[in-house]
Amino acid sequence: MWRQILALILTAALTLQLPDLTRKSYLELLQLSPTLKFSEKDYDSAREKLEKDKESEQDRLEKAEDKLNDQIKASRKQLDSLNKASSRDTASQKDERQRLHCQILDLEGQLRDTETERKQGVPILFENRFAKLDLIRNWPTRKQEIERLIATGQARNREYGDIDDIGIRIVGENQQDDIKTGEDAIREMKSLQLMPKEIQDKELSRYIETLAATLAKNSDLKIPLKVTVLDTEEINAFALPGAFLFVNLGLIDKAENESELAGVLAHEIAHAAARHGAKLSKRATIANIFMQAAQVAAVIFTGGVAGIGTYYALQYGFYGLGMVLDLTLLGVSRDFEMEADQLGVQYTWHAGIDPRGFVTFFDKMATKEGYVKSTSFFRTHPPFFDRIVTTFSELEFLPPKDQLRMDSSDFALAKKRVTVLMSKSKVEKENKPTLHQVPECPSPGEKTKK
Repeated sequence: MWRQILALILTAALTLQLPDLTRKSYLELLQLSPTLKFSEKDYDSAREKLEKDKESEQDRLEKAEDKLNDQIKASRKQLDSLNKASSRDTASQKDERQRLHCQILDLEGQLRDTETERKQGVPILFENRFAKLDLIRNWPTRKQEIERLIATGQARNREYGDIDDIGIRIVGENQQDDIKTGEDAIREMKSLQLMPKEIQDKELSRYIETLAATLAKNSDLKIPLKVTVLDTEEINAFALPGAFLFVNLGLIDKAENESELAGVLAHEIAHAAARHGAKLSKRATIANIFMQAAQVAAVIFTGGVAGIGTYYALQYGFYGLGMVLDLTLLGVSRDFEMEADQLGVQYTWHAGIDPRGFVTFFDKMATKEGYVKSTSFFRTHPPFFDRIVTTFSELEFLPPKDQLRMDSSDFALAKKRVTVLMSKSKVEKENKPTLHQVPECPSPGEKTKK
């Protein structure tokens, strides 16, 4: 049955143009690329077409911003006329003022989202598509080389090829030296009110801690892992130096199975084990590895509405913590991302969990509708061809293992708890006081009904 499905996918793919193929998932292209034949001219044309599509999409969004700005100006002009009409509002004028206030706030929210899509989302979308183009072009040759190395007994000669020594080998020496840096960073984040609150659900916390501990036990981490689940819809997770792992509710909610969640957690544990954050920020101080206060304020106050607590202000515009942390603290660089991908794949495999989970989650974020929600994830996990090839290569190198786990009943129960918590969090956020008075406005759904 699976072979018939694959044959149908292959047949359909052969009828697609090269730029269209970059809309397919990374895993599909992993299977398809050895069967595809394109010339160098085809690849050059495809790259040119994608560049034009990117520019066209950004132009479209810029025009949408101009239109929204015009609508905001028109609404404010109506408000000005209302103020000049009389010294006191009549009942009908009061209703009109309420309508205009809500309209302005709604338009300003749309403007922030559209600007984020243009400046952050569209580049991320096309970075993924360019990475897929390079994958189609180069993966078949790379796959043949991997097969040759395995056949000639050279697979263990690759960097971190000593997979049978996980936990004994040295990946990051003196990991204990990073603990104070992590503690200082957390203290600073809390003082800036950047840290969302920890969830108050013992069962969910216990599940995430147990899963993370299983991965850590099968990793190169030699210091205790400290896990915190954060009450935020932001789809992300991050590890600070010293093995402080933070997992967002939004990430758990977005993962479709346990292997996807484990893949992301293992990637973050790899950053801590290899001391990536400490290596990148070793000449920095806690004072300058966070965005400066003025930069944070510029992100938050575009549009003027902010909840009490800086993090809630970030959430208001679909930004989140991943948009304001300096990436050196998280160990994010091209080389370190590839290293964390490789090690993370090894750790999930060693723990008996399907290592393809990280790829399927990455795929999901790369192909999801709308750009804004994935911006934070891809800022801290930037997409580029070399990291995809590194991950695919490690999947090929790893020896087959029976009964790799993809899902569990514990994960299903955890997902249900997340749904309840996120619903409660949404209500709390809607009722949270703001830095200035905001009118009660109908939700988009209520507007449509009317």
